[in-house]
Amino acid sequence: MQNRKIRLILLVIVLICLTSCASVNKTKMVPDSIVKDLTPGFQSGEFGSKVDGLVVLMDASSSMAETYQDYVKFDIAKAFVRRMNDTMPPICAVSGLRTFGHALQLTRAQTKLFYGMAPYNRQGMNKGLIQVTPSGGPTPLTAAITEAAVDLKNISGNKVVIIISDGKDLSDQPFIAAQNMQAMMADHLCIYTVMVGDDEKGKILMEKIARVSPCGFMILAQDVGSAQPMADYVSKVFLTKVEKIAEVSVSKEKKSASLKEDGLGYHKAEPLMMNLGNIHFNFDSSDLTKEGKTILDQHIQVLMNNPDVNVIIGGHASARGTHDHNQNLSEKRALAVKNYLIDVGDIPFKRLSAIGYGETRPAMYEPDPEQINSKEAKANMRVIFEVIVE
Repeated sequence: MQNRKIRLILLVIVLICLTSCASVNKTKMVPDSIVKDLTPGFQSGEFGSKVDGLVVLMDASSSMAETYQDYVKFDIAKAFVRRMNDTMPPICAVSGLRTFGHALQLTRAQTKLFYGMAPYNRQGMNKGLIQVTPSGGPTPLTAAITEAAVDLKNISGNKVVIIISDGKDLSDQPFIAAQNMQAMMADHLCIYTVMVGDDEKGKILMEKIARVSPCGFMILAQDVGSAQPMADYVSKVFLTKVEKIAEVSVSKEKKSASLKEDGLGYHKAEPLMMNLGNIHFNFDSSDLTKEGKTILDQHIQVLMNNPDVNVIIGGHASARGTHDHNQNLSEKRALAVKNYLIDVGDIPFKRLSAIGYGETRPAMYEPDPEQINSKEAKANMRVIFEVIVE
């Protein structure tokens, strides 16, 4: 009799365990997928960046703990951001990752920046994303949009906001906040939304928010789950196709003659590569020198006289330092030049694209990178203009 009771108790325990396991197995882990890294095409000059400021808003509220197609919606959202980030090339943009609606153990704030605002860096964005867990709390999307407007307020040029959410349990207040942000930034802002799940009211709201900006649109997260659709999405949102012909280098001696006769070579059939000066930037600095500003003032006049010309601004660095540091430095240098042309010369931002090459395209080989004052190192602390005639 005693043995029978023991067997019965053991059977009950086994059934409970099996039931628990079955419940756990109802949800799946979002699988990692191969991405198409667009960095090679960007660094080769095939693509240019059309974005100067970027904020990703990710929903971390309690409704994101629900499942959709056997996957937790919060995991779908994180997978989208991770794949987008791993697809993106090193664009010269100030960026941030902001979340809204959190579990109390993560933060009591309605919305929080987990990365940025800082020059875009893939590794930094991924580190910020890893910190966002678990989901929980209400859905203060309105507060997140309002704070994103503050994040982007002082950035010159074209700005992008990407909202990833299921759109659940929301009124029209986020739509109104998006309208206010768009009014603040006029035609310099594009709002894109990424719908997670199938809540019908949420989908309607996400579509409305995306339509606030004339360039915005909504997608479904599941539609960009593989490499090529995600690459197409990143290209459409962040990049512009560059029609390149041959690159022509111009020596310092020919530069002044080129300025007098052809501007920056604008009447030539091919784009022109132009060095702004061997000592345009000091070591480890992105501040424009007095000499650099003088040269840029000349370029501003030429650009004003040639409104059919677009320019790709390529930032470079010397070999001293880590690859990541030099990449960030070159991007800051390119942005410094671009912002000067916009702020001082009133050159339309749509005519200017900025890209950083780090130390990967030196003007001169540096036999000893530690010699920061060598002629080779100074030659590499530069920004180059590539002129494209439409």
